[in-house]
Amino acid sequence: MSETTEQCQGRARGLVRLAPALAAGWLAPLALAGDLQLPPDVHGTYAPGGDCARQPRIAVDKDGVHLDTAAGQRRSLPLLVSYTFVGGARYSGIQTWAMVKHGGKDRWGDDKTPVLLTFNANERRGALSAELSEGVNEPRTALDGPLASVVQAGRFRLCRAAGKPAP
Repeated sequence: MSETTEQCQGRARGLVRLAPALAAGWLAPLALAGDLQLPPDVHGTYAPGGDCARQPRIAVDKDGVHLDTAAGQRRSLPLLVSYTFVGGARYSGIQTWAMVKHGGKDRWGDDKTPVLLTFNANERRGALSAELSEGVNEPRTALDGPLASVVQAGRFRLCRAAGKPAP
């Protein structure tokens, strides 16, 4: 059974009403509720300049994101993953975002996500950025040593495989 013109127009009006809420991020938790996983194309080990002899290192695999830093290690960081964090449903780039859950709950009862990892940062394959993501009006969440090290380093590249250049 096909929709009538009136039904299509009604659906379009409903979507138009939701657009401002989506743009403002009010419905972002709905998009993240599906426990998305990081895609296999971002799996690998990242280090400053793509040199895995250096720390901090970020390893990504099917089990999650793991940190290896001079300040210690963290295994399987709790994450919220988004494929459309910037640009909403119309985003068609290669970036993937992972917000690290850390520090308890915010004033609305949601998990605090003080660190944002952007895979394929700036639309460049193999690039990874780590940055603080808390709002201006939010009190700073204290980061543990490994998370603080990763944020301080800020920029990473996928490590070179033996005998192959970094992407």
